[in-house]
This record gives sequence, C-alpha cells and structure tokens, in this order.
Amino acid sequence: MKTSRLLVIIIVCCCIIPTLIGCSTQKVNAGQKEKLTTYIFADYPHYSSIDSLAEKADIIIEGKIVSSRVEEINILDKTNMEDKKLHPSSEIQTSKMVYTVYTVKVSDSYKGTVKPGEIVEVKQLGGEDETTVYISEDSVKFPKNKKYLMFLSTYENVPASLLNPIQGSYSYEEETLINKGKLQSVNTKNDLTLTIEDLEKIKNKYLK
Repeated sequence: MKTSRLLVIIIVCCCIIPTLIGCSTQKVNAGQKEKLTTYIFADYPHYSSIDSLAEKADIIIEGKIVSSRVEEINILDKTNMEDKKLHPSSEIQTSKMVYTVYTVKVSDSYKGTVKPGEIVEVKQLGGEDETTVYISEDSVKFPKNKKYLMFLSTYENVPASLLNPIQGSYSYEEETLINKGKLQSVNTKNDLTLTIEDLEKIKNKYLK
C-alpha cells in the first residue's frame, strides 16, 4: 500500500482574487446564501501508454457506482501519525482537502487482490458543501449506477485515487464494447485508447 504521492495543488478562492480569473458566487435557490467558488489546480503524472498506466496502478477494477459523498480528507494522516510517534513534541502538518468519494461495487478485477462483489472507495478532488463549491478542472463525475473501469492507487487509511483524472477512468458500456471493441475515456482530454485486447493482456499479466 502507498501512503503518499507527489501532488502539486494550487487553490484559488474567487472572493480573494477576482481580478485574476473570471469567477463568481452562485445561488442554488432564491433566498439561499451565495456559495463561494474555489478552484483547485493539481499536477498529476502523465502516462505514455496503457502498459505504463497498468504497471503503475495498484489495482485495476471494473465496477458500478453505488453512491457518493463529499468530505474533507487529510491525505497525509498516516504519515503524520508515524511522525508523531517518532517526534512526540514536534508540530504535525496536515493536508486537508475536499474530495468527492465514490463507493464502487466491483464486478471484475484486472490487477490486485480485490474480488468481485467487494466495495472500493475512490476519491477525487472537488465537491460541494453547504457554503462552498470546490472545482478541480480535470476531475470527472461518475453518475450512480454507471459502470467504469478504473486504474487506481491505493492507500492504507484513505480512499483510493485514480492515477490521474484524465487517463485513469473509462466508461464500461456493453454496446460500445461490442461495436467498437474499446472503452470510452470518461475524460475527453485523454490521449490513450483502452481496448478489450488491452484488458485481456493486463489480466493475463497480473492475475495469472
């Protein structure tokens, strides 16, 4: 299991620097308070091929979205606890961010020890709470009851993450697979193509 990953994150709150980017507060319904919009910019590793994507992933799963929630997660939590044990008097840093956490029921596995029927939680930067809308430019939304293929990094004490939000998820539509023999990327910026043949090779390499 991994406990940390290099990730560069920049947060911009609209109410602080409105002259730098075009942004605005928003209302859900009349009479409700305006919500602050916060933009989160993150830098992720890019992968040159499906093979390199598969090699880096801890688990590769196919599954259906069961539910989702928004929560604040400290991604350095385990590292901080270890530091606290080694240096009880030291100041412990935190890295709390707002994530949308998806609950995925696994229907098939291509890498890793996860079995069909098990539940995997997958987090993505961004989400909306009572006061703020957090927007991460490259994050994608996963509607409930839709099936996806995901390349994931796993962590001991927090939900898994896509290797990156652009290349890490693919829509698993039976009709598209039958007609075209490939999965459609969820993010339109993806420059990789994932085929049924790729999935068979991945499963044969990592599970047999």
